[in-house]
Amino acid sequence: MQKKLSIVLVAITVFILNACSMGESADSIIKKSIAFYGMDKLNGKTVDFDFREKHFTIKLNKGEYFYESSFKDSLGLVKDQLSNHGFVREQNGLVVPLSQKDSIKYAESLNSVVYFALLPLKLKDKAVNAKFLRTVPIKGDDYHQVEVGFDDKNGGSHHDDIFYFWFDAKDSSMDYFAYSKGGNRFRAINGLINSNGIYLQNYTNLENKGDLKKDLKDYYTLFEQDKLTTLSQITFKNLSIK
Repeated sequence: MQKKLSIVLVAITVFILNACSMGESADSIIKKSIAFYGMDKLNGKTVDFDFREKHFTIKLNKGEYFYESSFKDSLGLVKDQLSNHGFVREQNGLVVPLSQKDSIKYAESLNSVVYFALLPLKLKDKAVNAKFLRTVPIKGDDYHQVEVGFDDKNGGSHHDDIFYFWFDAKDSSMDYFAYSKGGNRFRAINGLINSNGIYLQNYTNLENKGDLKKDLKDYYTLFEQDKLTTLSQITFKNLSIK
């Protein structure tokens, strides 16, 4: 009886230690990846880049943030601005009155580009719940797979989504991730861009148009088998970080 009890206690202890270690592991993996891209040095910096006919500016300073996209339409220069204080659209320097629906739509569009551009830094947001799942092989290299969910509060438009990220076990680069907003998508790294030692990365955006169905967490296997189809290219240009 004593022996059985000891075995049970050992099993429970191992389970608890593994659970703790998995939680710490996810946090450690993300921190190492942020450092790999130099994004731990972004505080106080201004980030500028071009993406799909728009120019983006990002400023981060001790919890304060300012995002701006600017582009020209038939009426002149449009600037969308999102900060801790809310969303504003300007047309030729004048504030444009917007319905709540349009404000939310434009704010989410701006925030979405910034969010993906600043990965993996954004995985340290307070609303993020990260969990290490497993280590898997992709294209001959080992990758740590991390599942990410979000709190309802401050989780943004993706608060009910589950994301999966694959980090290179050797250098901690975030080479792949998958999400389901607008349909299941898998993104694969397609080159790094650098300014002053801080990196963003471009992606190939892929989808599954084949007959072989997989859970989102297993989409890396479809990628390995070349069964995913290119949907679009996510390419950031003219990066400047000062």
